[in-house]
Amino acid sequence: MIVDSISDGIARLEDEDGTLCTVPASWLPKGVKEGTVVRATITRAPDGSVVAFSLDPAAEADRRSRIRSKLDRLRSKSTE
Repeated sequence: MIVDSISDGIARLEDEDGTLCTVPASWLPKGVKEGTVVRATITRAPDGSVVAFSLDPAAEADRRSRIRSKLDRLRSKSTE
């Protein structure tokens, strides 16, 4: 999930399908900011479920690389 925005203690997250959800920003790891990729892990137990968020640096690096490639292609088209 990508952190879309953080405002007033609420984080808005977007999944791969573009679905948005909101969670308390305090649920996210320290240092998270807009554009950070996090992974949600759900642990089910008889007394309820627990959601934990962790940083996903590999997915974030891949995402940034794809965005950079798209921007490079756009820039090269505009100079043709």
